[in-house]
Amino acid sequence: MKSIKDALDAVHAGARTILTLGIVLVILGILSLLAPWFSGLVVQAVVGFFMIGAGIAWTVFSFHAHSWDSGLWEGLVGILSVISGVIMLAHPLISMTVLTLVLAAYFISAGILRTVFAFRYKPLPGWESVLISGVMSILLGLLISYQWPFSGLWAIGTLVGIDLLFGGFSLIRIGSVSENVLKKITGR
Repeated sequence: MKSIKDALDAVHAGARTILTLGIVLVILGILSLLAPWFSGLVVQAVVGFFMIGAGIAWTVFSFHAHSWDSGLWEGLVGILSVISGVIMLAHPLISMTVLTLVLAAYFISAGILRTVFAFRYKPLPGWESVLISGVMSILLGLLISYQWPFSGLWAIGTLVGIDLLFGGFSLIRIGSVSENVLKKITGR
């Protein structure tokens, strides 16, 4: 059975990890805001490469299917994923416009989840920063969908940067609160 000291050390390590992750997210958010066009291209290129990788995996998996019929469908999904990834890499402006809609859906969904999490976390200090992060994500998602398709040129990099900043600041707040509570408990 673990001692109380081991449990407190684990809480301390977790708080430090959350704090560090928050700082990294803030730095990435600032970089994304400084170069929104570049970060938008990076995001869409990464998604394109992931689509190609997933397509290759689906195609390879299709050769191991239990029946010819299911293998055919899995192979078609794989080929479609590869083609989609190649198109994304070949036509970055169109891809960024399409990804803008996906990004809007992501922000709205993530914002709803953060808001629900904030109310579940409510009795603890720092819950309001998670709530603010969730509400901001919902508002950002609505903003991009309102200005679409023109928002495709700037939205991905800018809004990912803003979301990273708010997410990073909320993690810094949670990590700091956890550290302060731990200091009060242990006296160190």
